[in-house]
Amino acid sequence: MNLTSFALRRGALITLIVVFATALAACSNSSDGSEPADGEGGTGTATVADGAVEITAEGLAFDATTIEAAAGEDFTITLVNNDSAPHNISIYTEEGGELIGSAGATAEGDQTVTIDVSALDAGTYYFQCDIHPDMNGSVEVSA
Repeated sequence: MNLTSFALRRGALITLIVVFATALAACSNSSDGSEPADGEGGTGTATVADGAVEITAEGLAFDATTIEAAAGEDFTITLVNNDSAPHNISIYTEEGGELIGSAGATAEGDQTVTIDVSALDAGTYYFQCDIHPDMNGSVEVSA
Protein backbone atom coordinates (compact mmCIF):
# COMPACT_ATOMS: atom_id res chain seq x y z
CA MET A 1 0.00 0.00 0.00
CA ASN A 2 1.44 3.35 -0.95
CA LEU A 3 1.32 6.51 1.15
CA THR A 4 -1.36 8.21 -0.99
CA SER A 5 -3.75 5.28 -0.67
CA PHE A 6 -3.22 5.16 3.10
CA ALA A 7 -3.90 8.90 3.43
CA LEU A 8 -7.11 8.63 1.38
CA ARG A 9 -8.41 5.73 3.48
CA ARG A 10 -7.53 7.53 6.71
CA GLY A 11 -9.27 10.71 5.49
CA ALA A 12 -12.37 8.74 4.51
CA LEU A 13 -12.46 7.03 7.92
CA ILE A 14 -12.15 10.36 9.76
CA THR A 15 -14.92 11.87 7.61
CA LEU A 16 -17.16 8.89 8.34
CA ILE A 17 -16.56 9.23 12.08
CA VAL A 18 -17.33 12.97 12.01
CA VAL A 19 -20.55 12.40 10.03
CA PHE A 20 -21.65 9.63 12.43
CA ALA A 21 -20.91 11.76 15.52
CA THR A 22 -22.82 14.70 14.02
CA ALA A 23 -25.81 12.49 13.26
CA LEU A 24 -25.83 11.16 16.82
CA ALA A 25 -25.66 14.67 18.26
CA ALA A 26 -28.54 15.82 16.04
CA CYS A 27 -30.72 12.93 17.19
CA SER A 28 -30.07 13.31 20.89
CA ASN A 29 -32.78 14.79 23.10
CA SER A 30 -31.36 17.79 24.89
CA SER A 31 -32.81 19.64 27.83
CA ASP A 32 -32.42 23.06 26.18
CA GLY A 33 -36.01 23.11 24.93
CA SER A 34 -35.16 22.08 21.40
CA GLU A 35 -37.40 19.73 19.49
CA PRO A 36 -36.66 16.04 20.03
CA ALA A 37 -36.10 13.75 17.09
CA ASP A 38 -39.19 12.00 15.71
CA GLY A 39 -40.39 9.23 17.99
CA GLU A 40 -38.70 10.63 21.06
CA GLY A 41 -40.40 12.12 24.05
CA GLY A 42 -42.12 10.72 27.06
CA THR A 43 -42.88 7.06 27.30
CA GLY A 44 -44.23 7.00 30.82
CA THR A 45 -47.65 6.39 32.23
CA ALA A 46 -49.61 8.93 34.26
CA THR A 47 -52.36 7.47 36.44
CA VAL A 48 -55.42 9.39 37.57
CA ALA A 49 -55.43 9.53 41.38
CA ASP A 50 -58.13 11.23 43.44
CA GLY A 51 -59.74 12.46 40.23
CA ALA A 52 -56.68 14.23 38.83
CA VAL A 53 -53.58 13.64 36.74
CA GLU A 54 -50.73 15.94 35.70
CA ILE A 55 -48.95 15.90 32.33
CA THR A 56 -45.86 18.00 31.60
CA ALA A 57 -44.85 19.37 28.20
CA GLU A 58 -41.11 19.87 27.78
CA GLY A 59 -38.79 19.61 24.79
CA LEU A 60 -41.89 19.52 22.53
CA ALA A 61 -42.98 16.23 24.10
CA PHE A 62 -45.33 15.10 26.85
CA ASP A 63 -43.68 13.35 29.79
CA ALA A 64 -46.21 10.50 29.48
CA THR A 65 -47.72 8.85 26.44
CA THR A 66 -50.33 6.91 28.41
CA ILE A 67 -52.93 8.20 30.85
CA GLU A 68 -54.68 5.53 32.92
CA ALA A 69 -58.15 6.30 34.27
CA ALA A 70 -61.08 4.41 35.79
CA ALA A 71 -64.28 4.04 33.77
CA GLY A 72 -67.30 6.03 34.89
CA GLU A 73 -65.35 8.63 36.90
CA ASP A 74 -64.84 12.31 36.01
CA PHE A 75 -61.24 13.54 36.24
CA THR A 76 -59.06 16.51 35.43
CA ILE A 77 -55.83 16.72 33.47
CA THR A 78 -53.47 19.50 34.46
CA LEU A 79 -51.07 20.42 31.66
CA VAL A 80 -47.85 21.99 32.92
CA ASN A 81 -45.98 23.70 30.09
CA ASN A 82 -42.22 23.87 30.72
CA ASP A 83 -41.55 24.82 27.08
CA SER A 84 -41.26 28.24 25.52
CA ALA A 85 -43.69 27.03 22.81
CA PRO A 86 -47.45 27.08 23.54
CA HIS A 87 -49.29 23.77 24.10
CA ASN A 88 -52.76 22.46 24.80
CA ILE A 89 -54.20 18.99 25.36
CA SER A 90 -57.31 17.49 23.79
CA ILE A 91 -58.89 14.05 24.02
CA TYR A 92 -60.48 12.33 21.00
CA THR A 93 -62.39 9.09 20.50
CA GLU A 94 -59.44 8.00 18.34
CA GLU A 95 -56.73 9.62 16.23
CA GLY A 96 -58.61 11.88 13.83
CA GLY A 97 -61.85 11.08 15.66
CA GLU A 98 -64.46 13.09 17.51
CA LEU A 99 -63.31 15.59 20.14
CA ILE A 100 -64.27 14.50 23.67
CA GLY A 101 -62.61 17.21 25.76
CA SER A 102 -60.16 20.04 25.38
CA ALA A 103 -58.31 22.44 27.61
CA GLY A 104 -59.69 25.16 25.35
CA ALA A 105 -57.07 27.60 26.53
CA THR A 106 -53.50 27.28 25.42
CA ALA A 107 -50.72 27.12 27.99
CA GLU A 108 -48.01 29.54 26.98
CA GLY A 109 -44.47 28.91 28.25
CA ASP A 110 -44.33 28.32 32.01
CA GLN A 111 -48.14 28.28 32.30
CA THR A 112 -50.59 25.61 33.40
CA VAL A 113 -54.09 24.77 32.11
CA THR A 114 -56.60 22.22 33.37
CA ILE A 115 -59.05 20.17 31.33
CA ASP A 116 -62.17 18.61 32.85
CA VAL A 117 -62.88 15.15 31.46
CA SER A 118 -66.36 13.71 31.89
CA ALA A 119 -66.62 10.04 32.83
CA LEU A 120 -65.54 7.78 29.97
CA ASP A 121 -66.56 4.23 29.15
CA ALA A 122 -63.89 1.53 29.33
CA GLY A 123 -61.70 1.62 26.24
CA THR A 124 -58.80 3.37 24.59
CA TYR A 125 -58.91 7.02 23.59
CA TYR A 126 -56.41 9.39 21.97
CA PHE A 127 -54.90 12.64 23.26
CA GLN A 128 -52.73 15.22 21.57
CA CYS A 129 -51.48 18.79 21.57
CA ASP A 130 -53.50 20.35 18.76
CA ILE A 131 -50.68 22.82 18.09
CA HIS A 132 -48.08 20.04 17.82
CA PRO A 133 -49.97 16.83 16.81
CA ASP A 134 -46.77 14.78 17.07
CA MET A 135 -47.17 15.23 20.84
CA ASN A 136 -49.76 12.54 21.53
CA GLY A 137 -50.65 9.43 23.44
CA SER A 138 -53.50 7.24 24.61
CA VAL A 139 -55.99 7.36 27.46
CA GLU A 140 -56.52 3.83 28.75
CA VAL A 141 -59.82 3.62 30.63
CA SER A 142 -60.47 0.41 32.54
CA ALA A 143 -63.54 -0.84 34.36
